[in-house]
Amino acid sequence: MTIKPVSTQVPVGPVLVAGIGAQLADDALYFLLPPTAALSPLSGVVAILLTALAARLVTRNRVGSGVARTGLAVGALSAGVGLLLGGLGLIAVLLAGITVVAGVAGAVAGRHLTAGG
Repeated sequence: MTIKPVSTQVPVGPVLVAGIGAQLADDALYFLLPPTAALSPLSGVVAILLTALAARLVTRNRVGSGVARTGLAVGALSAGVGLLLGGLGLIAVLLAGITVVAGVAGAVAGRHLTAGG
């Protein structure tokens, strides 16, 4: 059995675009389509879902531990941007923690990354 080396490097450019874009996309949506502003109380949830989706898109051609690391980078960057924009309140910090987990979960969910899968 031969073990092939797998790159675990995190692509910086796509991670930056995905992390920042996940936080700012809902705000752009409210600006471009004013009727969607009724969803503004759910901005945190929308940003979390967009972070998971962005992590999934960034990691679609990656394999091995690089998938989880890239998802973590997207989630952490998105959470950091969210905290910078929203402040350091209790709810914001809780949402930031969930955002980091969502980045990893969005990247790894359904990929069968284990040796037996």
